[in-house]
Amino acid sequence: MLKVDKITVANGRVIALREVSIQVNEGEIVTLIGSNGAGKSTMLNAIAGFATLQSGNIWLRDQNINGITPYQTVGLGLAYVPEGREIFGSMSVADNLILGAYSWCAGKPFSTLGYIGWFLRQPLVQSNLEMVFRLFPVLKERHKQQAGKLSGGEQQMLAIGRALMSSPKIILLDEPSLGLAPNLVREILKLLVKLRDDGITILLIEQDASAALKIADRAYVMERGRITVEGTADDLLNDDKVRQAYLGKSIA
Repeated sequence: MLKVDKITVANGRVIALREVSIQVNEGEIVTLIGSNGAGKSTMLNAIAGFATLQSGNIWLRDQNINGITPYQTVGLGLAYVPEGREIFGSMSVADNLILGAYSWCAGKPFSTLGYIGWFLRQPLVQSNLEMVFRLFPVLKERHKQQAGKLSGGEQQMLAIGRALMSSPKIILLDEPSLGLAPNLVREILKLLVKLRDDGITILLIEQDASAALKIADRAYVMERGRITVEGTADDLLNDDKVRQAYLGKSIA
């Protein structure tokens, strides 16, 4: 599904990623673990088109996506849920979700007049919206509410729901549990397993490394912009060095 081949990325004069390679197979949850500043978020930004590569290649299925824009990656089936959710707080829950599906119909002819009505009549948009409301009933209940007035957990549900509106084949998630209560963290991780079982591939960064490894198929450890350990999630859970460095008490 995704192949990152020896990419190097710089933030100013600092090399954030140095010849990093990972692979995410279709139908997997793969997690990146490592300390703050290891380069994990830069990796997701590079894949999603927000960071420029100095060298290397990124392949989405059989297509090289080097240099394409973030909205083009969405059109190719890749969705990104960034750290901090980045929802549009002044807009309604429903409008945030509708925007998530925009790339699907970009370039298709429609009248500016009555745009929302045309958009919502599209079968794929309707089915995706119904699917998101089934996964997150609270979003249906609050679809007219301003997104910025949702709780932190509800905003995270909205961010994931917005990503699902684009009919993704793979979702990148950066710290989806950040700032959430333990019970909500468990619910979010259970949801990721369900999405994987429904056929969506997931590349995950999660502050609770132990919890992430418990739901993942494979994992990579990043240190100072390099991959230092890789293997199955079980292998890393049982690796003494990984356990001592990254696997503290889990909340999930």
